[in-house]
Amino acid sequence: MAKYLTKRRRKWYATLDIPSKLQADYGGKKRLFKSLGTDSQSEAERLCLPLVALWKAEFEAIRSGNDTAIRDLRSSALEWRVLLDDADDTQKEALELALTNAAEAIEAKQPKAGVALARLATRQWTETQEYIADWLATNDLEAKSIDMKRSDVLRFSERFCLTKDVNRRNVQQWVHKLLHDDGLKPATVRRIISSCRGYWRYLQRVGHVADESDPFAEAVPRAPKKSKAEIATRRKPFTASEVVKLLETSLAKNDLPLAQLIWLGMWTGCRIEELCSIKLTDIDGDRLTVTNAKTEAGLREVPLHPHLVATLAELSASSADGFILSGLTRNKYGDRSNAVGKRFGRLKRDLGFGPDYVFHSIRKTVTTQFDAAGIPESISARVLGHDIPTMTYGLYSGGAPFQSKLEAVTKLDYPLDAPAFSRRLTSSL
Repeated sequence: MAKYLTKRRRKWYATLDIPSKLQADYGGKKRLFKSLGTDSQSEAERLCLPLVALWKAEFEAIRSGNDTAIRDLRSSALEWRVLLDDADDTQKEALELALTNAAEAIEAKQPKAGVALARLATRQWTETQEYIADWLATNDLEAKSIDMKRSDVLRFSERFCLTKDVNRRNVQQWVHKLLHDDGLKPATVRRIISSCRGYWRYLQRVGHVADESDPFAEAVPRAPKKSKAEIATRRKPFTASEVVKLLETSLAKNDLPLAQLIWLGMWTGCRIEELCSIKLTDIDGDRLTVTNAKTEAGLREVPLHPHLVATLAELSASSADGFILSGLTRNKYGDRSNAVGKRFGRLKRDLGFGPDYVFHSIRKTVTTQFDAAGIPESISARVLGHDIPTMTYGLYSGGAPFQSKLEAVTKLDYPLDAPAFSRRLTSSL
């Protein structure tokens, strides 16, 4: 610390040697020198650090030819802010004088930068990114959703460094750039703006933004009604024979976990995340209980098709980790379906299926078979875990009888020798 301080006439000064290669840029001077306005050494040590940081930022800007180091004064402003927050009334007066001197020195070299330093340090301006972590902590969401919101709002804060620059016109210009220059899809931009609006409302609610208007209003064009062509390209169901082809090919590729996943899906209609989360304790005789679902309606009992009973018994007996589909890897969010889901994607592409066919298409296959067999929608929805919006079946019904759901499941049929396939799926366990 002593190398940055010198004392003259009872007052302390901040000092820093100018690198020899940069002295010409300072009119031949060899050293920078600035009064700290105090005779206390401990106070001088606190005051000199932000000023030295600014001088070093200047050196870097001159060396690189990039003035970002001067313009981006965030870290220095935050240091000043901490000093001001911790100071008593006497100390604050000296600090404010030192801050003014530092801001004037920066302003002389980079117009508006000194003003930014002073206003950020004194909380007259708020950095847009400053409270992102606090806002995210108020969201009761899964880790993956939190990460997506963080990414969206960080993108926003990169465009608008200060909250004072956020207004309706600037947001609309930013949205135009996202759509036309960055090439983002309208749905993606709508998601980004939704996250930003949520963060902005938080800033308004806790008092970091005084303006109560909504700068994001009508920033993104509303989604147009889907055309017939778009409707035609929505996710499609596999036919029963196509599901069998997927099953046969996964076995031919020696990807037994993927084949087992397809087998469970084709007889239950469960979502991929639900299947990969089934534990041994979720199986009870003639039924499985879905405990990891996207919605409340997804928490349900699913009757076991007779062709599943033997398979699940073998998978349970051989499990090494407590899951029916044992050995699946987890991604950083703890999702066991990620890797095997990607393998399914490669499998279906190899067989010539386009983007309108996904693992969820097997669920649509099951739904299609229920419909063809004349299964009432109220029963089908209970098996598949769909919401039932009607008053009679959705609000007042206590649920479909288990026997009715079992009779629906036994209607599922595929062109294959099911017992033989079941043995192949567990023969190596």
